[in-house]
Amino acid sequence: MDEQDLTFEIIPSPHDPKIGACVGVRVRHASKNITAESTHEKTQHANKVVAVERLKLRLRKESFRCQ
Repeated sequence: MDEQDLTFEIIPSPHDPKIGACVGVRVRHASKNITAESTHEKTQHANKVVAVERLKLRLRKESFRCQ
């Protein structure tokens, strides 16, 4: 997976601090138009890691479906 094909978006999460920062993350694979998100971790970095792993799983499932 090429990182240049990924776009990240910050989204609201139940763990958002009161200062207004969002810690949820949505990642989109540009060429396949597949998204994954994570909002349950307490930090933006942790949500980014989880979202990327979920996206990898979805991309693998999609590649098996297309064969």
